[in-house]
Amino acid sequence: NDVLCHGAKPLFFLDYIACGKLDANVAATLVSGITEGCLQSDAALVGGETAEMPGFYKDGDYDIAGFTVGVVEKEDLIDGTDIEDGDTIIALPSSGVHSNGFSLVRKLVTDYSAKYEDKTIGEELLTP
Repeated sequence: NDVLCHGAKPLFFLDYIACGKLDANVAATLVSGITEGCLQSDAALVGGETAEMPGFYKDGDYDIAGFTVGVVEKEDLIDGTDIEDGDTIIALPSSGVHSNGFSLVRKLVTDYSAKYEDKTIGEELLTP
C-alpha cells in the first residue's frame, strides 16, 4: 500500500514464511498466492525465506510477511506537499485491519466489549 500511495510502481517483492513444521502443500499454495499478487502488481518475486521454527510456532501456524521496493520519478512523488485547503479526500473501504491495525485492535478488544453480529472477531481479523 505504501508504495502505491506515494505514486511509485512496484519493482520487486520478497516474501518470508515461518512455521513450526512446513507442509509442502500449504507452502505451495502460499507461494502461488504471493506469485499471483506479484503478477497483478507487475512486480517480480525475486526471493524470500522459509523458516521452520519448531517450538516457536505450533504445527499448522504460519507467519507470512514480505516487502516490496518501488520506483517513482522525484517530480511524481506523492508526499503531501501539494495538499491545499479545499482539496477533496476520497476514502476507500479496507477489507480488513491489515498489519498496522492490530495494536489498536488489541486495545479495543481489551478495553471494550466489541460485538460482532455477522462474523466472529477472529473471522474479522483474518480478513486479508
